[in-house]
This record gives sequence, structure tokens and C-alpha cells, in this order.
Amino acid sequence: METNKKILPIALNFAVIYAIISILFMIFQPKNMEQSSTTTVLGFISLILFISIPIVAIRTYKNQGGQITLGKAIKIGVLIGLIGGLLTGVYSIIYYHYINPAAIDETLEMSREVLEKSGKYTEEMIEKQMEITRQYFLPFLFIGQIFSGILYGLIGGLIGGLFFKPKQTEF
Repeated sequence: METNKKILPIALNFAVIYAIISILFMIFQPKNMEQSSTTTVLGFISLILFISIPIVAIRTYKNQGGQITLGKAIKIGVLIGLIGGLLTGVYSIIYYHYINPAAIDETLEMSREVLEKSGKYTEEMIEKQMEITRQYFLPFLFIGQIFSGILYGLIGGLIGGLFFKPKQTEF
């Protein structure tokens, strides 16, 4: 018989794991973010990790006696992504605002170089874009962390729900 296990403790544990891994990726990301094989490999590794975390959480929930439905699996995944994204977003604000505010300047400088190389924009257009980007950098970063967490959680929850839902018996 199924015991009605609470999903919040499992989701919190795995959300913290999600946030720690996300923060480690931010800390150890290459300084030169131009498209390279290293950046591509790190992108695939992070994608697999962030989608795998909800899958492992769903398996853990099921192994602890919880009954998995597709809806519950998606709920677990989205909850992990939401909480993990919030934690990562808070860290991002602390990091970029207090610990390393120069990192924003580095990011904006790389963006400026891309815009200048494209040749499509005048200098005043680029300056206006840099001003707007600087103003909204932290809020968009925070929202982006939450949104990407929810998206990864949704995908992981969906995959986990499909793998771990009970088998249908035929009559």
C-alpha cells in the first residue's frame, strides 16, 4: 500500500543540490565565453545534470514508498527547478552586486565587441544598448535563473514521470 509521502522535503534537498551545481558552474565558467568546444561541452554537461536532478529526485521519492503519477512527477520537477532557480538567482545577485561587480563590466564588454563586430549598429546605438543592459542586468539574470530552473525541472519531471510511473496492467 502506498504511503502518502510529502514531496517538499525531497524537493528541497534536490533543489539545494541543483543550486550548488548551478553556482559551481557559474564560479568555474571560462572567462572567455566565445563559442568553443569547451563551452559547448560544459553546456551539454550542465543540461544533462540539471535535467537529471529531478529524475533522481522522483526515483528517490518512489523508492521511499511514494506513488508516482505523471502530474506528481512534474510537480516535483518544477518545485525543484523553482527553488533551485531562486537560490541560484539570489546567489547571482550577491555575486554580481557585492562579490564581483566587475564581472558585469566584463560581460558588457564582450557584448559590446559582438555588437561592434556585427557592423549593424552605430556607436550611439551600442552605447544606449549597454546602458539599458547595465540597468536591467541583475533583474533579468534573477528571472532567467528562475525560468531556466523551472524549464529544466519541467523537462526532468516529465521524463522521470514517464520512466517511474506505475506499469498499467492489462485485463
